[in-house]
Amino acid sequence: MNRLQHFLRAKTQFNLHSPFVYGLYTEVLFSRAGGAPKGRFEEVVWRLERHYGVEASRLGSTATLRTSDGNFLVVDHPHRDETRWQSFVDNPRFQATIDLFSVGLAVQNPRLSKQHFILR
Repeated sequence: MNRLQHFLRAKTQFNLHSPFVYGLYTEVLFSRAGGAPKGRFEEVVWRLERHYGVEASRLGSTATLRTSDGNFLVVDHPHRDETRWQSFVDNPRFQATIDLFSVGLAVQNPRLSKQHFILR
């Protein structure tokens, strides 16, 4: 998927019907927090660490966080390897997957129903 295709398919917080993803989007991913590091992947990991008070385990282009709201897998540039990203989206262990184009999030939380979100 290229950036234009992503932009045309992507939704904003006004189209989210999942309270969990809406809260994650508005309170964590796009909150007005200063001091975030450069780079979208690093920024998303930093925001999640700061919000949940846990440290991420990093391995190459992925990071994992274990939180009270579930386990997060953060993938840098998921569209570089579409097959790999699609395997996370299709994996039944992940109830929610969020595609931000330059960063992908896969969430393990048994309270959620299986959904895939493409967000701006």
